[in-house]
Order: sequence, then C-alpha cells, then structure tokens
Amino acid sequence: MPHSSAALTIPDLPPAPPPARVSPAMHPMDPRRGDNLSPMFAAFLCWLLALEPITDPAITGIAVSGNSVLAATTHDPLFNAHLGALEEFERNLRGWGEACGADPDTVDGLVAKLGRARR
Repeated sequence: MPHSSAALTIPDLPPAPPPARVSPAMHPMDPRRGDNLSPMFAAFLCWLLALEPITDPAITGIAVSGNSVLAATTHDPLFNAHLGALEEFERNLRGWGEACGADPDTVDGLVAKLGRARR
C-alpha cells in the first residue's frame, strides 16, 4: 500500500459535552452530615454503613459480646477497643436516624446489623 504525504482532513466536530456529574446519593445517616459527632461514633457509622473511613484509626470490624460493643481498628485488629454498651449504641443509632430524618425501616435494619455482630 503506497504511503501518501497528503494529510488527512478531519471535519470539525462540535466539542464533546462534559461528562455527566453523577454523585452517589449520600446515605441519610452518613456521619459527614453531623458536625458534633464524636470521632468514635463517626468511625462506627462508617463501618456500619460501609462508607469510606473518615477517621484514623478506622473501624474494620465490630463484635458484640454480652452487652459490650468491641471494635477492631486499623491500628489494632484484635477487637481490643471497647466502644461502649450495646443499648447506648442502639439508642444513639435511633437518635441519629431521627435527627437525620432517616426512614425508620433503615434505622431498624442498621440496629439489626449491629445485633448480628454478636460473638
């Protein structure tokens, strides 16, 4: 096939439209919605909601033993962090859900997820 030194001419095309900005919907209980959350509760919410961590250390796992909520973290993977009483976490989850206007079924689902962390 012979090569030609003639340049190809490409007709002018309209500019491509900018990509659509699709931002994922923020969960109604996302900890970034609150300014006064403790770092520990924010880390807990990130774990519970499967969100990207916003604290250091981040929680990598939760276990419920008796009435205690224990956490494994990015600094200690052995569930050595005692976060508090299970009833407190359930009450705080329900309160945070109410403050955020979350659907009661969503809140109940998160409380149930916490309950499934029993060891």
